[in-house]
Amino acid sequence: MENIHEQFEQTVSLCHYGDDIYLLDEGQPLGELMPLVSGREIMTDKIVFLMCRSGLLHIRLNYHELSLVAGQVLIALPGMIIDTLEVSPDFRATTMLLSERFTDSLNLGSSYRIMLSIQRQPVVTLMAGMEDAMLNFVGMIRGLLTLPSHPNLDRVVHLLFESWFFGFGPYLHSTESQRIATAAEMHTEQFLRLVEQNFRQQHSIGWYASQMNITPKRLSICVKQTSGSTATQWIDRHRLHESIRQLRSGKLTVKEISSKLGFPNQSAFGTWFKRLTNTSPSKMDREHL
Repeated sequence: MENIHEQFEQTVSLCHYGDDIYLLDEGQPLGELMPLVSGREIMTDKIVFLMCRSGLLHIRLNYHELSLVAGQVLIALPGMIIDTLEVSPDFRATTMLLSERFTDSLNLGSSYRIMLSIQRQPVVTLMAGMEDAMLNFVGMIRGLLTLPSHPNLDRVVHLLFESWFFGFGPYLHSTESQRIATAAEMHTEQFLRLVEQNFRQQHSIGWYASQMNITPKRLSICVKQTSGSTATQWIDRHRLHESIRQLRSGKLTVKEISSKLGFPNQSAFGTWFKRLTNTSPSKMDREHL
């Protein structure tokens, strides 16, 4: 990771630590970092901790339909798809976005993995005092990042986040009982997590089924029954979000994007992309949609 002294930048609307930590306060626009706009679907590329301060947020996270109100926290993992169904006019939130690169650099061990099991319980109601604790933590991190001359800033930020994960993670995991999932739901959730991690290069239902030690037919039935979409549609959905994100960034050519997403050539990528969007990737690249 590059030194924070070289990365640090702060604007009126957000505070961030390179591309690894973003802090967004109540009332500040999430913009392109986290565009929660009714009717718009996004795929997260960071771990999201969104604490509702007021109003209502109604979303579909992967295939789970969820509502978030004041005093609740939404946790979403990289690769999850958020379909925003409704955002009330008075909705306000305090949000942390963390890269996997940053969390992987922390000394979290199994505590982090336990916290990630919350993916079946992505909305958590905070007990008395926990909202203030999270706001104090965000405020502390923001305060530190306004002092880029601090000689040990990198280490202090890492230690603070390690403490936060150890202290806050188990609390989130244990405040409410886990809903008992059906076998089909467990297969679907395992499949979606594998897709989130491997969709760029693995596109075969057979590959995912083999990783789960079930048959492709069984996997297809479970995913369709649970989510309403086919396994192939979920894989394509992730690839499409990633291809659009790359096209919008303008950092890679269409040929490079097609290779990164595992297509045999640019022509095959173009045909697939046009089938799903009714436009060509080169046109989208030029228009920066």
